Amino acid sequence: MSEEDIITVAPTSAGKTHIILSYLVRRLKDSEGAFAAIIVPTRALISEVATKLYEIATEQKFEKEIEICTVPHDKGYGDKTFFVMTQERLFDVLQSGDISFNFLFIDEAHNITDESRGVLLHLTIEKLLEDSLPQVIVSMPSPSYQDSFSTIFEDIQFKKEITAFSPVAKIVIDVKPEGRNLRIKRQNSENELTISKGFTGSHFADIVFKLGQGNSNIIYRNQTHLCENFAKAIAEKIVDFDVSGELEEAADYVEEFIHKEFTLAENLRKGVAFHYGPLPSSLRVMIENLVKEDRIKFVACTSTLAEGVNLPAKNLFLKNPLRIIRGKPSERLEDVKINNITGRAGRMLEHFAGNIFVVEPDTWKVDDYFDEEPDQEEKIPTYFKSLNEELGSVILALNGNYPHDGEDHYKFYSIANKLIKEIYSGKLSRTIDAPELNLSQVSKQFLIDNVSRAYNSLQVAPFTLEANPTIGYIQQDKLFKFLNENGDLKEWTLPHPKSTNLYEILLRVCEKLTLFGVYTPTGDYQLTYICLITKKWIQGDSLKSIITEQINWLRDNAEDNEVNPNKAVRDVIKVINNDIRFRLANALRCYQVLLSNVLALKNLEISNTKLHSYIEIGACDDRMISLINMGLSREASKEVNDKLPFNIRAGSLNELLEILERGLLDRIHPITRKELRSMAK
Repeated sequence: MSEEDIITVAPTSAGKTHIILSYLVRRLKDSEGAFAAIIVPTRALISEVATKLYEIATEQKFEKEIEICTVPHDKGYGDKTFFVMTQERLFDVLQSGDISFNFLFIDEAHNITDESRGVLLHLTIEKLLEDSLPQVIVSMPSPSYQDSFSTIFEDIQFKKEITAFSPVAKIVIDVKPEGRNLRIKRQNSENELTISKGFTGSHFADIVFKLGQGNSNIIYRNQTHLCENFAKAIAEKIVDFDVSGELEEAADYVEEFIHKEFTLAENLRKGVAFHYGPLPSSLRVMIENLVKEDRIKFVACTSTLAEGVNLPAKNLFLKNPLRIIRGKPSERLEDVKINNITGRAGRMLEHFAGNIFVVEPDTWKVDDYFDEEPDQEEKIPTYFKSLNEELGSVILALNGNYPHDGEDHYKFYSIANKLIKEIYSGKLSRTIDAPELNLSQVSKQFLIDNVSRAYNSLQVAPFTLEANPTIGYIQQDKLFKFLNENGDLKEWTLPHPKSTNLYEILLRVCEKLTLFGVYTPTGDYQLTYICLITKKWIQGDSLKSIITEQINWLRDNAEDNEVNPNKAVRDVIKVINNDIRFRLANALRCYQVLLSNVLALKNLEISNTKLHSYIEIGACDDRMISLINMGLSREASKEVNDKLPFNIRAGSLNELLEILERGLLDRIHPITRKELRSMAK
């Protein structure tokens, strides 16, 4: 309430996000009008934070006066608006250039050091500060990151509130199978217990089932398929289980809205689930709610646990946790990530302590996760870390030569574009003189020379380059030249998503984007497949129909007719999330900006749709977009939109809940109804 700029550091589940959101709601309530930007690291967290805001606003009897915006749009915003967005979405909002924020809250702020998206977070914060003087609130789980923002906020003196205390104690327990027994010992203690196993061997699922019965349990697994396999193994051990109505509803929802062979359905009937990144958002919301209600007793998770998802349980089980990198040796999980994962052990206001079971620690590849000495290394933003350690790759990107199918090409081209922006705006010295930059004077001059060369060869306007931070300037130059020299731009304008020729135009544009290095799909996916799924996605086709068509195609083309439905579901979601909602949306944003500039230069008034906005959210119907903007999952929004009479408006959560009470949505699935109600608790 002192209105100072604050960095707050506290362990996971300590309640800091709730406190900060409560403060922001109160400040907007007392204002005549204010905008608050809340940056979250993942799309999954958008819905969770939006729901918390509605809950807090309702407690303060303020819910009808605020707007919560989760999707960029051009229709204007309410006087008192929360922008709950990832850095990608907020960066899109900031491109309009006519918006100013009173508050900036960066949640899970340690992601400024994230390898893949940390640079864009850096750029987004700097862009916001160009036109705003907000009160800045930075929240993170580890003090190692407290100085990561010193150069970004160079003129701000932060007040720091740091604590290592959590409202729930963490008890770390080693578990070792020895013959017919389990030896259980509390770390840093002489307390030890030996119990009979009751099973043969040392299978992880047997150990978890033995120690976890009667409590809520989270099991960390390194990969998605391991989560599925583990959930199946636990479910098979549960016999004579009476399926509750809530779990039957959940299983039925999976079969009706995803696929009847997705094994999550049968797992749910036993009170077991898995939870990972490539899971449809409606299922993530459903599983999280069932865990909080104590309906699900065992849930196997990947590192989604470390991304701020509020999924606590009495017990957490770990066995050889690692960061899996495709085609490379596995690596140690970062301390902040392992601490975020273990922070899910114990539910605040329900448990005095949470148990962290460390299973067979002698076999772990990494044995220092629970050392008493915490990591004291001060972390710096990815932007500076890459300049210090990977200068050669940055220079390649500055010259347009870094491979566009390379794993880190978005990072390096974002760094290159940021450097070019800085020399254009006269701020390159800020980076060169920053304390985080550890290069020699020779290397600094080498960097300056390459940035200058890149800037002097620029053909597109610098402000255009800035609008597309992840696309290299040489690639943008090639695309700009093609559009500028094209005689019939009507053939190359992006149509409305409902257009009958959407697929044909999209494919034609994507072929050029691929040719110029602006868009590169992952894996072995053909452009025809990418464009077909994109068309279905933005025109509002259900996930079930997309997944079913994929499984049927695989069965028709498989030599042995053997198809793994779970893998098919994962692959479809990965294509949508990675190749379409991220890579293709970025490429089409670049295309749309460059084409708009060419049309303006030629004084041509030709409609040019922001197709990337529809792609990012997966809808083109106005009411469905409005529902997604409230924080509802896409599948819940689609079902409500499909079953609600077309002439009824649902412009806010309050209107939607009134519609629900009037019985106009009686035909929606009970799980969808619960998702709606969970947003207004």
